[in-house]
Amino acid sequence: MTDTLAQSLGRIAIIGGGNMGSAICAGLLGIPGVQPGAVTVANPGEDKRLALQQRFGVATVASAAQALPADTVFIAVKPAKVADVAAQLAGAGLGEALVVSVAAGVSTARLSEALGGAQQVVRVMPNTPLTIGAGMSGVSGGAGCSAQGVELVRQVFSSVGGAVVVPEDKQDVVTAISGSGPAYFELFLRAMARQGEQLGLDYDSSLQLALNTMYGTAALLKQTGQDLGAAIQAVSSPGGTTVAALGAMAQHGVEEGIAAGVAAAAKRSAELGA
Repeated sequence: MTDTLAQSLGRIAIIGGGNMGSAICAGLLGIPGVQPGAVTVANPGEDKRLALQQRFGVATVASAAQALPADTVFIAVKPAKVADVAAQLAGAGLGEALVVSVAAGVSTARLSEALGGAQQVVRVMPNTPLTIGAGMSGVSGGAGCSAQGVELVRQVFSSVGGAVVVPEDKQDVVTAISGSGPAYFELFLRAMARQGEQLGLDYDSSLQLALNTMYGTAALLKQTGQDLGAAIQAVSSPGGTTVAALGAMAQHGVEEGIAAGVAAAAKRSAELGA
């Protein structure tokens, strides 16, 4: 990251001061050259505004319109509130601002229309680990957005984890894999911890063993880039415990169940965005 990124972002408005808006704010302020004075967060609740001021030193306002003018606008509100926020922004005059939305299921075309058209819009699907700087986001530019605008947004969300650029018609798949993905891993962890308890180990110890095993395995794979099949094979001694476990899981259709879950999430994401 260089000050060039900060210069490209210019004056920043974040609409929504909840968990996601706060995480975006923290990520932006971690970029070299981005100063609190360049950021304004809009949130209707006074208590939240005061907390944001104290935590980040940024300016806060009650409405989206009051956060303008800005060069880059991040919309971090619930999908149901996007239309109202877009109307406020359009009424106040966005100028040439780059608009970045993390509202699930809201297409760039739909948001651009709500903003009055002819606006550079980028859609991002982040996930909850973003709130601790370990998120994963899919980034898609709208029809009127430049490649430079998309790359700018990718760099911003890389500052709070990782980010990949994907075609917008694949955002439902991103939602199914990384957006909903934390719940899949949490379900797997819970099942392991509960079974550990059933087998006589206390639940907290079981959960800690499972959680750190998952964390360490993810870190190992990320660092080494090892093929998943080879990684599984490396732990699977012939006739050993891992082979027994994987065999039992196969009998219960674990892999097929996971695949079906991801497909169901993608389908539902498409339905919600229709």
